[in-house]
Amino acid sequence: MMAGGTWKAQNKVRPGVYINVKGNGKPTLTSAIGRLLMFQNKPLGWGKNGVITLDNNSDFEAETGHKLSDPIMAPVKEALKGAETVLLVNTTQGGVKAKATGDELPVEIMAKYEGTVGNNIKVSIDPAADNSSLTVTTIFGTKMVDQQKVASIEDVEDNYYVTFKQLATKKDIVGSNTFTLTGGTDGTNNVVDKMNEALESEYYTVATTAGWDEESNIHQLFAEQIKRLRENIGIKVRGVVPNSKDMAYNYEGLSGVKNGYVLNTGEVIDVPTATARFAGMSASADAATALTYKDIDDAIDSKPRLNNDETVNALTAGEIVFTTRSHNRVVIEQDLDTLTKFNADKPKSFSKNKIIRVLDEICINTQQVFESSFLGRVPNNDNGRGLFKADRTSYLEKLQSQNIIQNFEPGDLEILPGNDSDAVVMNLAVQPVDAMEKLYVTITVR
Repeated sequence: MMAGGTWKAQNKVRPGVYINVKGNGKPTLTSAIGRLLMFQNKPLGWGKNGVITLDNNSDFEAETGHKLSDPIMAPVKEALKGAETVLLVNTTQGGVKAKATGDELPVEIMAKYEGTVGNNIKVSIDPAADNSSLTVTTIFGTKMVDQQKVASIEDVEDNYYVTFKQLATKKDIVGSNTFTLTGGTDGTNNVVDKMNEALESEYYTVATTAGWDEESNIHQLFAEQIKRLRENIGIKVRGVVPNSKDMAYNYEGLSGVKNGYVLNTGEVIDVPTATARFAGMSASADAATALTYKDIDDAIDSKPRLNNDETVNALTAGEIVFTTRSHNRVVIEQDLDTLTKFNADKPKSFSKNKIIRVLDEICINTQQVFESSFLGRVPNNDNGRGLFKADRTSYLEKLQSQNIIQNFEPGDLEILPGNDSDAVVMNLAVQPVDAMEKLYVTITVR
């Protein structure tokens, strides 16, 4: 992975892009938008160890062992109402794969994954009347999930649910048999141990601890890792945590969700699960998008409802609040992060997620362009730096035409030689465009 992060002195060793973002500034590419990284809060009893990539077209039972409508999948279900892709970190240790047993087994049959879900699998082996072929059927619960017609048991192939291993000594198949897999046990959830690895190595724009009980220490550990990624490694991702307990995170790269909502089906979505919905929406929001007053389109009420004073207090604390408006409409009150203490380097505007998206977009794009087109390829002289300035000027003018930044002039960008012969310094003063949120009206009657 290319080095990056912030800098205080020009003393970096690794080639890379080191960017400081400050409020007072100086007087094509890939995009992870839509990709959300989540951490499974309890053993699924199925699924590969590592990251399971899910979208609305996924075969959830094959990938996770559960229907999307199952309670254990509620955070993923809510997340996919906003995100295009959920990268579900599912890591356990010590689980056992279910398998079929019995002297009459003509082949070893074992669940593809460890966990208790494998105990819901049956495999039937049915020879044709003339013994010229076999039909091998895999049943998960009550649903047939695979069927193969083969000349002999040696020809059967693994599927999404089971693996077949030939026995050292071939056995004859006598009549039809159905074998039930048993003995599968769940492992211990060790997602927390793998969290840092997933955060640093996966490709996403927002990560979340949605679904986890608020008493868990994962949220604080997660918040620290998001800060480390953004400031020490230069990976501009953002985090979302449940925060009905009013934890003061005070960081622009992290949002906290205060309350939940009620769906039009009557289902109550609690705070940890509602966190997944906001995280999914945030993952899909680009630099031109603000989520303030965005509808939670299948919700009819916020829960708990916050009165005016409670809402003001929550917003002042930098929390995401779901608010009930007229006609049973539920909206995100304001698209905030948890930054609440401001200074010259981190002004109040940094408390807006839209502003952070703009700044992150510029950082990410600059890093990608430099690494792919300039680093190690372009001479560090006036001509080379001029090419880089022209590229960045064109990019920033494009952002301005899209109303993402404003008042940009070429003089706001400097590309200078650094202290070392291979170093380049980029100074940029930029003004992100916020969204309209407050209307103050004075009406004079004549």
